[in-house]
Amino acid sequence: MKAAASANGILWRIEQGCPQCGAPTTLEETDRLFACPFCRVKLHLVPERTFRYLIPPAATGEGELFYVPYWRLRGSSFNVTASGVTTRFIDTTALAADIPALPFTLGFRPQVLKLRFVLPATEGNFIAANRPAKLTIPELRETPQGVFYRGFIGETVSLIHAPFFLRGERLYDAVLGRIAASGKIPNRDVLLALSSRPPGRVRFIPTLCPHCGWDMEAEKDSLVLFCRNCNSAWSCPDGNFQKVPFARMAPPPGSEETALHLPFWRMKPRFEGIDLRSWADLIRIANLPKAVTPNLALAPLYFWSPAFKINPALYARWSRQMTVFRPLGEESEDLPAGDLHPVSLSLGEAVEGILLNLSQMIADKRRFYPEIDGIKVTPEEARLEFHPFVSHHNELLHASLRVAIDRTALAYGSGL
Repeated sequence: MKAAASANGILWRIEQGCPQCGAPTTLEETDRLFACPFCRVKLHLVPERTFRYLIPPAATGEGELFYVPYWRLRGSSFNVTASGVTTRFIDTTALAADIPALPFTLGFRPQVLKLRFVLPATEGNFIAANRPAKLTIPELRETPQGVFYRGFIGETVSLIHAPFFLRGERLYDAVLGRIAASGKIPNRDVLLALSSRPPGRVRFIPTLCPHCGWDMEAEKDSLVLFCRNCNSAWSCPDGNFQKVPFARMAPPPGSEETALHLPFWRMKPRFEGIDLRSWADLIRIANLPKAVTPNLALAPLYFWSPAFKINPALYARWSRQMTVFRPLGEESEDLPAGDLHPVSLSLGEAVEGILLNLSQMIADKRRFYPEIDGIKVTPEEARLEFHPFVSHHNELLHASLRVAIDRTALAYGSGL
């Protein structure tokens, strides 16, 4: 379901030689699985803190090469206001170094040029990103007046280094070959003082199952890899594989043939700052049309979130519907047969979405919203769930809930 261009614009492309055979390949910025078409090696990509890219200089000539950092933010923004939860998609770049004379943004340049990963051996002077992303990118600054809470889901923050030549006291764009600065720039000594060796690196981790040594599988943008030999799931957030608990939910008896299993995170949170511990508590706070019984007062409180990226409005709707309808039932510990939809949304991001989900359901918004920023959410347990969906024209229906998602929404999400 992967597309070269998403509904939100063209995905960045990165040139990368195969670490094993050296063959040239091209990755998309959302790729987390490197598969060489020549030697067939498969490797999982893990950045050191954040992915760092550079634009290769195209212009030639005299001058000392400097790379200037720009922050890049891409993801879904959610604002909780008096009128409810508003959503929008964000994709922006912003200057990360304190050199005001340079352009504040890279514009469309990264979309039309092939990038490369920053490597320790990359030549040139790399100016440090001394302006934090939270102070540079408008969408990450302090919450504006009238917004009680702001969150980002499916958020990608990366650094892209743009090339410039220093000739005398002027900086030249190393792609276009023309003067880049609109005002006075720091002298060479200051620029060198701001520079360091290429920061960060990308690790290429062999995709062998840590339990049995079998080749694991996944779509190229998946954060979770699967071993069918020992029936296990693994994530690699810090360069070390960690086992991911999962369950395959069974369709109801007599259901149509399952067309696809979609992944969701099921989380049991602990709240601080609000009395919310059981399913009965949520029924009361959200004023759900359900009778509170003693059994419900003892029922654990779960929140669900899509484990795949979709547009912000659909993410909010599916998180709410799954949490309200509680799709419990028969389950299996076996992986679904066939191709597995990529798990492109991490558990950490799903946990961040719990407060946004609660904000949609809460009945007394006037009392709750001013206090939302002081509520703390800690996951006590979590697992990945594969839910069965059946085909219905151009839609997929949840086999138990009979709630639909358009197939094109999944393709849209593959480019987020």
